[in-house]
Amino acid sequence: MKWQVAALSGQTVHLVGPDGGGEAVLAGYLFADPGFSVVGAEVPQAAPQWGLFETAPAAAREKALAWQRHVREVECGLADGPGSGGVVREQYDPARHTLAEREQAKAEELTALGFGRVSRTTVQRMRLAYRKQGLWGLLDHRTTRASSPTGRSDERVVAAVREALRRRRGRSKGTINGLFPLINQILKDRHGTRAVPGHAVPSRHLPRPPR
Repeated sequence: MKWQVAALSGQTVHLVGPDGGGEAVLAGYLFADPGFSVVGAEVPQAAPQWGLFETAPAAAREKALAWQRHVREVECGLADGPGSGGVVREQYDPARHTLAEREQAKAEELTALGFGRVSRTTVQRMRLAYRKQGLWGLLDHRTTRASSPTGRSDERVVAAVREALRRRRGRSKGTINGLFPLINQILKDRHGTRAVPGHAVPSRHLPRPPR
Protein backbone atom coordinates (compact mmCIF):
# COMPACT_ATOMS: atom_id res chain seq x y z
CA MET A 1 0.00 0.00 0.00
CA LYS A 2 1.25 3.49 -0.85
CA TRP A 3 1.02 6.28 1.73
CA GLN A 4 1.70 9.98 1.28
CA VAL A 5 3.78 11.79 3.89
CA ALA A 6 1.56 14.72 4.77
CA ALA A 7 3.33 16.41 7.66
CA LEU A 8 6.09 16.18 10.24
CA SER A 9 5.41 17.20 13.84
CA GLY A 10 8.40 16.65 16.09
CA GLN A 11 9.36 13.01 15.54
CA THR A 12 5.84 12.03 14.45
CA VAL A 13 5.18 11.47 10.75
CA HIS A 14 1.61 12.00 9.57
CA LEU A 15 0.59 9.74 6.68
CA VAL A 16 -2.41 9.84 4.33
CA GLY A 17 -3.60 6.57 2.78
CA PRO A 18 -5.13 6.03 -0.66
CA ASP A 19 -8.63 6.13 0.85
CA GLY A 20 -8.02 9.52 2.46
CA GLY A 21 -7.60 8.06 5.93
CA GLY A 22 -4.59 8.98 8.02
CA GLU A 23 -2.13 7.51 10.48
CA ALA A 24 0.54 9.02 12.73
CA VAL A 25 3.71 7.01 13.46
CA LEU A 26 7.06 7.74 15.08
CA ALA A 27 9.74 8.33 12.45
CA GLY A 28 12.08 5.78 14.01
CA TYR A 29 9.54 2.99 13.62
CA LEU A 30 8.72 4.09 10.07
CA PHE A 31 12.33 4.12 8.88
CA ALA A 32 13.12 0.83 10.63
CA ASP A 33 10.22 -1.01 8.97
CA PRO A 34 11.72 -3.34 6.32
CA GLY A 35 8.78 -2.57 4.03
CA PHE A 36 9.43 1.20 4.07
CA SER A 37 10.76 2.84 0.92
CA VAL A 38 10.29 6.02 -1.11
CA VAL A 39 8.61 5.10 -4.39
CA GLY A 40 8.70 6.83 -7.75
CA ALA A 41 11.47 8.17 -9.94
CA GLU A 42 11.31 11.58 -8.30
CA VAL A 43 11.01 12.64 -4.68
CA PRO A 44 7.29 13.30 -4.15
CA GLN A 45 6.39 16.98 -4.37
CA ALA A 46 4.68 16.76 -0.99
CA ALA A 47 7.92 15.77 0.73
CA PRO A 48 9.31 19.32 1.15
CA GLN A 49 5.89 20.39 2.37
CA TRP A 50 5.85 18.11 5.40
CA GLY A 51 9.36 19.28 6.19
CA LEU A 52 8.11 22.86 6.20
CA PHE A 53 4.83 22.18 8.04
CA GLU A 54 6.49 22.46 11.44
CA THR A 55 7.89 25.90 10.52
CA ALA A 56 4.36 27.32 10.35
CA PRO A 57 3.15 29.16 13.47
CA ALA A 58 1.82 26.87 16.20
CA ALA A 59 -1.69 28.34 15.96
CA ALA A 60 -1.78 27.65 12.21
CA ARG A 61 -0.62 24.06 12.73
CA GLU A 62 -3.23 23.49 15.43
CA LYS A 63 -5.99 24.81 13.18
CA ALA A 64 -4.82 22.58 10.30
CA LEU A 65 -4.89 19.55 12.60
CA ALA A 66 -8.41 20.52 13.69
CA TRP A 67 -9.48 20.80 10.05
CA GLN A 68 -8.00 17.35 9.43
CA ARG A 69 -10.43 15.79 11.91
CA HIS A 70 -13.38 17.66 10.43
CA VAL A 71 -12.45 16.67 6.87
CA ARG A 72 -12.08 13.02 7.86
CA GLU A 73 -15.48 13.08 9.55
CA VAL A 74 -17.09 14.48 6.40
CA GLU A 75 -15.48 11.84 4.21
CA CYS A 76 -15.93 8.67 6.26
CA GLY A 77 -17.93 9.62 9.34
CA LEU A 78 -15.03 9.21 11.79
CA ALA A 79 -12.76 12.08 12.81
CA ASP A 80 -9.76 9.77 13.23
CA GLY A 81 -10.21 8.16 9.83
CA PRO A 82 -11.53 4.84 8.49
CA GLY A 83 -11.36 1.90 10.88
CA SER A 84 -10.53 4.10 13.88
CA GLY A 85 -13.59 3.06 15.87
CA GLY A 86 -16.03 5.28 17.65
CA VAL A 87 -19.59 6.28 16.87
CA VAL A 88 -20.54 7.93 13.58
CA ARG A 89 -22.67 10.99 14.18
CA GLU A 90 -25.95 10.82 12.26
CA GLN A 91 -25.36 13.92 10.12
CA TYR A 92 -22.02 12.49 8.90
CA ASP A 93 -23.15 8.93 8.24
CA PRO A 94 -22.22 8.09 4.62
CA ALA A 95 -25.01 5.50 4.59
CA ARG A 96 -27.65 8.17 5.28
CA HIS A 97 -26.35 11.34 3.67
CA THR A 98 -24.66 12.34 0.44
CA LEU A 99 -21.22 13.92 0.48
CA ALA A 100 -22.76 17.31 -0.32
CA GLU A 101 -25.15 16.97 2.63
CA ARG A 102 -22.29 16.05 4.95
CA GLU A 103 -20.27 19.04 3.73
CA GLN A 104 -23.22 21.32 4.42
CA ALA A 105 -23.66 19.87 7.91
CA LYS A 106 -19.99 20.44 8.63
CA ALA A 107 -20.16 24.03 7.35
CA GLU A 108 -23.02 24.75 9.76
CA GLU A 109 -21.21 23.06 12.64
CA LEU A 110 -17.94 24.96 12.07
CA THR A 111 -19.77 28.28 11.81
CA ALA A 112 -21.43 27.55 15.16
CA LEU A 113 -18.05 26.58 16.66
CA GLY A 114 -16.55 29.97 15.79
CA PHE A 115 -14.56 29.16 12.66
CA GLY A 116 -16.17 32.19 11.02
CA ARG A 117 -18.81 32.03 8.30
CA VAL A 118 -17.96 28.66 6.76
CA SER A 119 -19.79 27.63 3.58
CA ARG A 120 -20.21 24.20 2.05
CA THR A 121 -17.85 25.34 -0.72
CA THR A 122 -15.19 26.09 1.88
CA VAL A 123 -15.53 22.62 3.40
CA GLN A 124 -15.31 21.07 -0.07
CA ARG A 125 -12.21 23.13 -0.91
CA MET A 126 -10.48 22.08 2.31
CA ARG A 127 -11.42 18.45 1.76
CA LEU A 128 -9.95 18.45 -1.75
CA ALA A 129 -6.84 20.29 -0.56
CA TYR A 130 -6.29 17.64 2.10
CA ARG A 131 -6.65 14.86 -0.45
CA LYS A 132 -4.06 16.52 -2.69
CA GLN A 133 -1.55 17.88 -0.18
CA GLY A 134 -2.33 16.44 3.23
CA LEU A 135 -1.90 18.76 6.22
CA TRP A 136 0.04 21.28 4.14
CA GLY A 137 -3.13 21.90 2.13
CA LEU A 138 -5.06 22.69 5.32
CA LEU A 139 -2.70 25.42 6.50
CA ASP A 140 -3.66 29.07 6.23
CA HIS A 141 -0.88 29.97 3.82
CA ARG A 142 -1.05 33.62 4.75
CA THR A 143 1.05 32.46 7.70
CA THR A 144 3.63 30.70 5.50
CA ARG A 145 3.82 33.00 2.48
CA ALA A 146 7.16 34.73 2.13
CA SER A 147 7.53 38.25 0.80
CA SER A 148 11.27 37.90 0.23
CA PRO A 149 13.92 35.20 -0.34
CA THR A 150 14.51 35.15 3.42
CA GLY A 151 10.89 34.32 4.27
CA ARG A 152 9.46 31.24 5.91
CA SER A 153 9.20 29.19 2.70
CA ASP A 154 12.72 30.00 1.48
CA GLU A 155 13.24 28.15 -1.79
CA ARG A 156 16.82 27.36 -0.77
CA VAL A 157 15.51 25.41 2.21
CA VAL A 158 12.97 23.60 0.00
CA ALA A 159 15.74 22.62 -2.41
CA ALA A 160 17.93 21.41 0.47
CA VAL A 161 15.08 19.27 1.87
CA ARG A 162 14.59 17.70 -1.56
CA GLU A 163 18.30 16.95 -1.85
CA ALA A 164 18.43 15.44 1.64
CA LEU A 165 15.44 13.22 0.87
CA ARG A 166 17.06 12.16 -2.40
CA ARG A 167 20.22 11.12 -0.58
CA ARG A 168 18.25 9.20 2.04
CA ARG A 169 15.94 7.51 -0.46
CA GLY A 170 16.02 3.73 -0.26
CA ARG A 171 17.50 3.60 3.23
CA SER A 172 15.38 1.57 5.61
CA LYS A 173 16.83 2.94 8.85
CA GLY A 174 17.46 6.38 10.25
CA THR A 175 15.80 9.09 12.26
CA ILE A 176 14.29 12.48 11.59
CA ASN A 177 16.96 13.94 13.89
CA GLY A 178 19.50 12.59 11.43
CA LEU A 179 17.78 14.26 8.48
CA PHE A 180 17.85 17.87 9.66
CA PRO A 181 21.63 18.06 10.21
CA LEU A 182 22.01 16.83 6.63
CA ILE A 183 19.69 19.61 5.41
CA ASN A 184 21.72 22.18 7.34
CA GLN A 185 24.98 20.81 5.93
CA ILE A 186 23.61 21.06 2.38
CA LEU A 187 22.58 24.66 3.02
CA LYS A 188 26.03 25.47 4.40
CA ASP A 189 27.80 23.83 1.44
CA ARG A 190 25.64 25.62 -1.12
CA HIS A 191 25.08 29.02 0.44
CA GLY A 192 27.62 29.55 3.20
CA THR A 193 27.31 29.53 6.96
CA ARG A 194 24.99 32.54 7.44
CA ALA A 195 23.44 33.00 4.00
CA VAL A 196 20.10 31.46 5.03
CA PRO A 197 18.38 33.09 8.06
CA GLY A 198 18.21 30.89 11.14
CA HIS A 199 14.40 31.05 11.40
CA ALA A 200 14.10 29.50 7.91
CA VAL A 201 16.38 26.55 8.66
CA PRO A 202 14.91 23.30 10.10
CA SER A 203 15.89 22.85 13.73
CA ARG A 204 18.38 20.21 14.81
CA HIS A 205 16.71 19.92 18.19
CA LEU A 206 13.24 18.42 18.01
CA PRO A 207 10.87 17.87 20.93
CA ARG A 208 10.51 14.39 22.32
CA PRO A 209 7.31 12.59 21.25
CA PRO A 210 4.55 12.53 23.89
CA ARG A 211 4.44 9.42 26.09
